[in-house]
Amino acid sequence: MLITDRPHLKPIPPAWVEPVRDWELRLRAEGKREATVDVRIRHIRRLARDLGDTAPEVVTEADLVRWAGSQTWAPETRHAYYMSVTAFYGWHSESTGHNPAERIMCGISRQQPPPRPTPEAAVLQALANAKPRTELIIRLAAELGLRCAEIAQVHTRDLARSKDGWALTVHGKGGKVRILPVPAPLARMLTREREQGFVFPGKVNGHLSSRHVSKLARQVLPAPWNLHSLRHRFATIAYVNGGHDLIALQQALGHGNVATTQRYTQCDSSALARLVTATSLT
Repeated sequence: MLITDRPHLKPIPPAWVEPVRDWELRLRAEGKREATVDVRIRHIRRLARDLGDTAPEVVTEADLVRWAGSQTWAPETRHAYYMSVTAFYGWHSESTGHNPAERIMCGISRQQPPPRPTPEAAVLQALANAKPRTELIIRLAAELGLRCAEIAQVHTRDLARSKDGWALTVHGKGGKVRILPVPAPLARMLTREREQGFVFPGKVNGHLSSRHVSKLARQVLPAPWNLHSLRHRFATIAYVNGGHDLIALQQALGHGNVATTQRYTQCDSSALARLVTATSLT
């Protein structure tokens, strides 16, 4: 079922229904990932509701400025919305020649936040409060560094024996695939009394949505921690205890650029102390 056809979604003005549905079909025809389609469609539906009865073909640049200027989004969220609106109107203008987003939806300064690894006490608290399904979600993020969308798509056929134990094929961003070794206890959890199919079955192409996976994790993780901070936890511990190998960590996290990996790893305070001690003049 298309996202735009789901009955539980908040309604949007009638003038937006057909264009948004047609755009979703285009995104899917272009092979966009389910998570990407979901985010883009939800963003444009939010725009449609906020603009009220203004049809997409008569939205002006001033309308978008007033809408965007009234939001209190964080820079990353603002960037994501601007990407969605720019993409929608880039497609919509092919038939209308009208693109109010062409000049204004750009140039967002996004300061990179420091790494925020989930503390071990918070991880243990979450595991103590989690049901088996949620416990497995927490462990896949904390022990393997998987993204929420990657967790949602784990399939029983992805886990296989390797010469050193177990290995999991991970379906990452942009269709990129990587293979990670899996600790034996986690492998047992993945295979325990499980029928062939998705490990987290649901209604999105047979598995849970990434949003629902994130929601389940937030229900047991103490605020402000989440699945993404568990990924930071994995990166930090793996870097500090795994020989400070950024290249291996980059491959484990599925990053295209090692600079991205560096933003996930919190420096060990003892390492800083050793640096300062080594340069002391006394």
